[in-house]
Amino acid sequence: MSLNIVNLSKQINQQATLAALNFEIQPGQIVGIIGRNGVGKTTLFRTINGQYLPDDGQVLVDGQVVVTQPELRQQLSFVDPQATFFKTATAKQIAWFYQATYPKFDQAKFDRLMTRYQLPVDRKLRHFSKGMFGLFTIILSVSTAAPYLFLDEPLDGLDVIIRKNVLSILIDEVANGNRAIMIASHNLSELEGIIDRAIMLKDGHIIHDYQLETMRAQARKLQLVYREKQIPALLREHGRIVSVSGRVIVVVFEDFTPALQAALAATEPVFQEALPLSLTDLFMANLTDEHDYDLLS
Repeated sequence: MSLNIVNLSKQINQQATLAALNFEIQPGQIVGIIGRNGVGKTTLFRTINGQYLPDDGQVLVDGQVVVTQPELRQQLSFVDPQATFFKTATAKQIAWFYQATYPKFDQAKFDRLMTRYQLPVDRKLRHFSKGMFGLFTIILSVSTAAPYLFLDEPLDGLDVIIRKNVLSILIDEVANGNRAIMIASHNLSELEGIIDRAIMLKDGHIIHDYQLETMRAQARKLQLVYREKQIPALLREHGRIVSVSGRVIVVVFEDFTPALQAALAATEPVFQEALPLSLTDLFMANLTDEHDYDLLS
């Protein structure tokens, strides 16, 4: 079983929000979709799940085109946190609706999780707090039994204890290898602890598709100090600068080879130190523009 996104493009307000995206998702993965605000993460989820029709490209489940076979949408679950029709219904009513949409809806799991987290099933969702609503969308998603779940900012508004429990739920859902979860989130520190892969979006395109285990083995984050404030050309050509503060430069090299190490030594830094590399570092290294450097200085 696989989910394939093939040349997917979508314009919003005559602007190319998604441009020829290609990737494949396999069950057993937790994949993070990361990018700056407005890059199209929510648009991507809505287009995959049929809320928006693509302008070009296809969404395939096991090689079958979803748009021509609506029953395949039962394999996908996206509870849109911005869906306004939720607000006037109770949690129980929404669950009834999802039972009709997903024949394998796990009512026992839904009831168990709602009870565990003390969410009232007879209260209208407009009376839920932001954290309660976020937790409800996760419970609803995992109860659909769909193999592919899409979560948009699932940790937003949750307190630290519930976040830890939610992350445990998500890990449990993929542990048997039958489900995949795609998460769009700005909470990179907690996302890093559970995802296997990070797809990075910029200007409507996928600029990186990181397998995190491979990335950590190959990449290096270094803090360098030079006698002069000028940044050596090697750092810009082969690395991605995270921050600049006077003569102190923090840079990420995604493919740190022995040859690069020798070339770096030839730039004669007066100080060099390896630092822990995080998903936040990759975000800043790839998505920080030139005009942002002053803010980082």
